Parts: sequence; structure tokens; C-alpha cells
Amino acid sequence: MTPETALIIVAMGFLVVLLLGYPLTFTLGGLAVIFGFTMWDNPGVLNLFNRTILNVGSNVSYVSCILFIFMGCILERSGAADDMFESMYIIFGRIRGGLAIGTVVICTLLAAATGIIGASITMMTMLALPTMMRYKYNRKLSFGTIMAAGCLGTIIPPSIILVIYGAQAQISIGKLFAGGIGAGLLLSGLYLAYIVIRTLINPEMGPPISKEEADKYSTRDKLILILKTIVPTLGLIVLVLGSILKGVATPTEAAALGCVGSMFIALAYKRLNWKMIQEACFETMKTNAMIMWIILAASMFTAVFLGLGGAQVITNFVTSLDVSRWVIFAVVAIILLIMGMFIDSYGVLLIGIPVFTPIVYALGFDPIWFAIMFAVLIQASYLSPPFAYAAFYLKGVAKENINISEVYSATFPFLGLQILAIILLCIFPQIITYLPSIMY
Repeated sequence: MTPETALIIVAMGFLVVLLLGYPLTFTLGGLAVIFGFTMWDNPGVLNLFNRTILNVGSNVSYVSCILFIFMGCILERSGAADDMFESMYIIFGRIRGGLAIGTVVICTLLAAATGIIGASITMMTMLALPTMMRYKYNRKLSFGTIMAAGCLGTIIPPSIILVIYGAQAQISIGKLFAGGIGAGLLLSGLYLAYIVIRTLINPEMGPPISKEEADKYSTRDKLILILKTIVPTLGLIVLVLGSILKGVATPTEAAALGCVGSMFIALAYKRLNWKMIQEACFETMKTNAMIMWIILAASMFTAVFLGLGGAQVITNFVTSLDVSRWVIFAVVAIILLIMGMFIDSYGVLLIGIPVFTPIVYALGFDPIWFAIMFAVLIQASYLSPPFAYAAFYLKGVAKENINISEVYSATFPFLGLQILAIILLCIFPQIITYLPSIMY
């Protein structure tokens, strides 16, 4: 059987089983065994599961993944997000769209402190959405702001997505973290600019809080609030990211440092107790187990896919096209966006890396630049219907009566902003590459 025929059969089999509704882990792992046994002339294919467990389990990069998750779980339960929102509510409340602006700022800080998308969206849905509804904010602006800003953890380090990408593609996680800072701040800035412009054009979309309520706090009170609520989280961010970017600590060592720092913050907020640690450990275990199972199954599927010559067929086909490399990149980006509509982010990541990375290298794109672009495209998948996971997080947690179609429509302006960010990052790749180039 030719590699081209094998590729078609594997692709069709994957689509059929996935559309039947089977979980991604069992789809990838099961098809890996079936196709490997029937189509790959390799007698050791049935030992693939054991070998893949050994390879994944012995990869030290994944240790930082579980530590960053634990750090995020502790910080989530420390009450830091509650107090940060209270501060932003007071500081930005008198500005048009101020509550939405404060939400973006908090989500940016949470992304840099935890890297867990679900936690950010859940917390902001519980904290910010009821307040915005009380002040008659536009519903779609409120929903879209929380979902888009809550997904910034995909790009802003310590991103779990970037940790896994670095481990799979054999790229320095420190360089990926440095590159993710510029792209993440660009997206955060675009969200803020959009909120400001929309509320300037139509003030009713984001009315300010009452003057009486704002005047309850003096300038001194506001400074004390900032010192008590913002500075500890900023300190943790500087501690973790600074140690990685300066080369003082590896990502794993920095993640362990972050775990200790998050527990000190919880202790300062008088929330640190055995029950909280126990809950954080269980949540970390569940999240990490889900990620590891997908990595394991996707690694098996990738091994069979590569063994059948699939990646080489795609690379040869794409590089033989007589078109600009930017046209090929656009095609890759569209494919990743479409994949993100139907597969979760880890599935897109682990299927896409072995397929598209050789193409990117062959076309001469910077590996760090493409890795961050990959993460931006994955972030867009969280907002892309029909399987927009950010929409499910928001609807599942919100106490208000929300129609899912209303939540879907709220994602479209922010998807447009993400596409604008992709275009800007293509025109100005230095936004991504500058910091890694001077740090390393």
C-alpha cells in the first residue's frame, strides 16, 4: 500500500470515528492500534502503548505541566481573584466600559499566574458577570469579554499549551514563554481597545458605576487595595517568569517555586488549610490525567501516522506547490481553525505538531514564531462554534438565564480581533521573536 493511500484511509477513519461521538483519547489510541496492526508492517506495533508510556513518562518537561496546574489550583482557591476584581471594580468603575476593562486586566494577570483557561473563565463568570449585568452592560459585550480574556492563558506564560508544544517539538520552553509574552499582550491590548471604542461609540453598552459608589474610596484606599491585591500576584508572576527568562531556573524549578509562592499568597489571605490543599491536589490530578491521556493517545496515533509516511506525503505535496509560503501558511492556519471547531485544544496541538511542523521548517519560518502562532490559533478554537469550550464554561457557571446562541454570537467580534492579531503577527513577527532573541 502506498503512503498516499494509507494517509487517505487514516484520515477518513479518524473523521468517521470522531463524528460518531467517541472521546478523542479512545479515538486516537484505538485507531493507532488498529491501523498500526493492519497497515503498518511492524511486528512491534502492539507494544506501542508500553513504549509510548515510557517516552511520555520519562519526559521531564511534563513535570512542569503538573506543577503549573497545581499552582493555578492553589491560586484559584486563595481568593486572590476575588480581591483583584474588587480593586478593578473600584479603580475602573467610573470609566465607560470600566468593568469590562478590569475583567481583561484581571484575566491577563490570572493567565500569567496560572495558565489555566477554565479557571479564569469560571472565576470571571462568577465575579464579573453578575456585576456587569447589574450595571446594565451589553450582554454580548460582557459574555465576549469574559470568554476571550479568559482564554489568554493559552498564550501568556506559564501556558500549559506552550509547555506541551515545547516537549513535543523539542523547542526551549523558556524561548516559547518569552515569545508568548508579546503575542499575549497584543491580544490583551486589542481587547481593551475594542471595549474602549465600542463604549465610546455607544455609551449604553458599558455604563460607569454611580459617582456615590465610586467616592466611597479615597485615593489612599485605592493605593492600599492595589498593594494588597495586585502586588502579591504580580510578585508571583515576576518570580516564576523572571527566573525562567533570566535563566536562573528551569521551567520545572520555576513551577515548583510558583507552587510555594501561591501557597504563601493563600496563607496571606488566610485560606491555606488542609482541605484546600487536598481539593487542589485532586483537581490537579484530574486535569493532569486528562491531559496525559490525550498526550499518550495522540503520541501513539502520531507514531503510526509517521510510520505510514503520512507527514512526508503532506510535506512533499505542500512544498511542491508553486505558491507563496504565506499562502501555504494561510492554508495551515485555516485547517487548524477548522480542527479547533471539532477537537479540543490538546488534540489539535498533538495532531498538528507532527503534521505541520516539518512543513513550516521546510518553508523557512522561525520555529518560535510558528509555535506562538499555533497557540494563537488554538486560542481561537476556544471561541469557535460549535464546540466553543469557552462558551460551555460560561453557560455552565452563569446564574443568569443565557441562551447558547447568544453566547456563540458574542464570540464573533473577539474572533475577528484574534484574526487581526494573527495578521499583525505575520506583518510584525518581531512582536514574538524580539524578546527570545535578546533573552537567549
